[in-house]
Amino acid sequence: MSENKSSYGSIMKATSIFGGVQVFNILVTLIRGKAVALLIGTPGMGLNGLLLSGINLIKTVTSLGINESAVKDISKAHSSNDQVHIRTTFQVFKRLIWFTAILGIIATIIFSPLLSKFAFGDTTKTTSFIWLSVTFIFGALSGGIYTLLRGTRQLKYLAQANIFGGIVGLVVALPIFYFFGIDGVVPAIILTAFANYLVSLYFKSKIHFEPIVVSWQETFQLGKPIVQLGLSLTLINILASGVAFALNAFISKTGSLSDVGLYSAGNAIVEGYVGMVFTAMATDYFPRLAGVINDEVKWKKLVNEQAELVLIILGIVLILLLTTTPLLIRILLSKEFMASQNFIQFAVLAIPLIGLVWVVGYIILAKGNNKLFLTVEIIANLIVLGFNLLFYHLYGLTGLGISLSLSYLVSSIFMLTILKRKYDFKFTFGVFKLLFICFLSLLLCLISIHFLESPYLYLAEFMIVLGTISFFVHEFNQRIPIKSIVEKFKNR
Repeated sequence: MSENKSSYGSIMKATSIFGGVQVFNILVTLIRGKAVALLIGTPGMGLNGLLLSGINLIKTVTSLGINESAVKDISKAHSSNDQVHIRTTFQVFKRLIWFTAILGIIATIIFSPLLSKFAFGDTTKTTSFIWLSVTFIFGALSGGIYTLLRGTRQLKYLAQANIFGGIVGLVVALPIFYFFGIDGVVPAIILTAFANYLVSLYFKSKIHFEPIVVSWQETFQLGKPIVQLGLSLTLINILASGVAFALNAFISKTGSLSDVGLYSAGNAIVEGYVGMVFTAMATDYFPRLAGVINDEVKWKKLVNEQAELVLIILGIVLILLLTTTPLLIRILLSKEFMASQNFIQFAVLAIPLIGLVWVVGYIILAKGNNKLFLTVEIIANLIVLGFNLLFYHLYGLTGLGISLSLSYLVSSIFMLTILKRKYDFKFTFGVFKLLFICFLSLLLCLISIHFLESPYLYLAEFMIVLGTISFFVHEFNQRIPIKSIVEKFKNR
């Protein structure tokens, strides 16, 4: 039991650390956005956004997904405690990082006239894009260092690097905007990337690797699986973008541009609210899973523990999201967007299922089965798109929320069937119990919202929220004693 609690504690520790980092980064983004709006106005913000979106498009393609895919190999090498293996993997990864950086620069220079014409309608910003190609060097190198910290599970340093990187980026950019206005957009982007690289260099010094000679033939052999997995991840990202574009285009043509705005705004609230949970957990979960993936007992235990904690945290977070949706819309958006309320509330029902799909999806990644991963992701994306198109056509914006729940129910059944046949994996009874309670509480709350009037609605919401939070806090305490957390906090 103590071993189980220790394992749950490790998962929760990483989640709390990077949950805090995510909150901090969001605050930095809000401060930067507000300051930029005041210093360079809407034209400057538009220029900044268009330049970054063009560079990020090139980055998505030319990075080859190396940073994410290399986490698996670095984690495995780190877990093996074989110093030669670790040093060799690191050397191969370093060479791949330089290759992607140079590829990004070449691609940007070649396509800069096209990017300028597509984004601005002419080629006047070609030179700006060429200058920004320098960021590929700094971005690739700093990203590589963060991947190394993540793969070797240096959570403290990784969290500190993210926080200091955000602060330094803010400190560097704001004076440039203040003194140069809109003309400072390009220099600010370049110098921010350089400043982040300097921060990452400091944390790289915390990890010492003795140099090792690796031939180019070895680099090709050992780097091939990393690139193959990375390409699969890149294709999935492109597919997800394509699916999102197709849905928005369908809504615009069969509905209205207003519906596109309402859907985008509602989706942003849902993803922003729960995205912190997924991002925080993914930072540590994938490296841990990759490190034990060859031990069947350990990896199955880890996946079930991760799923339980995901559902416990989501159970509390989602019931609060569901009951405060109108307030969040007013605070984060405006009264104009109240029409997105039904979409958000129905979409919330899908989040626990998305959480489970997210947890088990990493199994295929960690196993390194690229073809299966690509096939499963393509089918899952097409299922979601098909349901969305059908239900928007039938029920409008609310239908998109309903379709999300139904499509992820189908996707989760599909994923679990594949994993059972391929790896003999299944969730424990504890996971399904938590999923049932989570879904039941959300459904009861949703029914109350749509069929009860105040004051009965507020009473029902209060009772459901109180009961849900009490249940999940109890479940959390069973796995990680809250008393021990409080004592550790006091001791600090």
